[in-house]
Amino acid sequence: MARNIPLVVGNQFVAGFRRQTEWAGLIASAFFFGKVGAGLFMISVFNESRIGMLIGLLIVLCGKGGAHMLYLGKPLRFWRGMRRPASSWVSRGFWAMTFMLIFGFSALPLPEGSPLFMPLAIIAGVFAFIVAIYDGFLLTSSPAIPIWNTALMPVMCMFYALLGGTTMTLFLAHFGLINLSIAGDLLANVEMILLVVNLILVVLYLSASINTGAAGRESFDLLVKGPYAVPFFTLAIGIGLVFTLLMTVIGGAHAGPGVVALITVADLVGHYFIFFLLLKVGVFKPVLGHLKI
Repeated sequence: MARNIPLVVGNQFVAGFRRQTEWAGLIASAFFFGKVGAGLFMISVFNESRIGMLIGLLIVLCGKGGAHMLYLGKPLRFWRGMRRPASSWVSRGFWAMTFMLIFGFSALPLPEGSPLFMPLAIIAGVFAFIVAIYDGFLLTSSPAIPIWNTALMPVMCMFYALLGGTTMTLFLAHFGLINLSIAGDLLANVEMILLVVNLILVVLYLSASINTGAAGRESFDLLVKGPYAVPFFTLAIGIGLVFTLLMTVIGGAHAGPGVVALITVADLVGHYFIFFLLLKVGVFKPVLGHLKI
């Protein structure tokens, strides 16, 4: 557990470690739905699947938008959060989500062969990319919590979004909800590569957190040795990455419905819990002050 006992070291007062408690389930849900929805939308633009694009937009609108609304409590606070895009990643994220939805929903009703469809879809895809990674920049902009304050966080968000989008695309295609213009074998191989990349990124992220000072090491200990070690190694790593990778290698693009559903659930479980747990172990730097006697 994070320690909150004040200490006196030499002539300095050290307030101890204090864990953040503001961001937990709802913010983790917003992160999760934002990355999965944006990832699915980007893959669907590349796959030229309007149904995939629509599902991605709805995941972002209802999932990410809904989680943010519930967290803020009052809709007016949502609009206040959009007032400072020049200095706030929260504002940038809200605006990116808004433009993604506007351009995305504007493209979908256009008839087949419309010259406007692909430009609008690509513009929406660019904003979807920002939606996918902005959570990482938001966390990185929190220097008081060292485990979040790393350049690897936006990279992890990007690759988890691509993984979630690829998994959802394979799931929807397998159950006949969308058509694939990309070879299924190729997409399955891309998923395996993304799983390996994400596993490597998590290892690098944890290795870097040890060198971010005392607070970073405290967060590391909470995650791999403390009360969050079991869900981290079982849900985030074991099920979300290792099990999903093994099942993808075994099943490939020709796996049965049960295996595909199992792979999808495992990936989404791991996706949610990796960021939920990283939020939960956020520890503020100790507060230092000189004693005057």
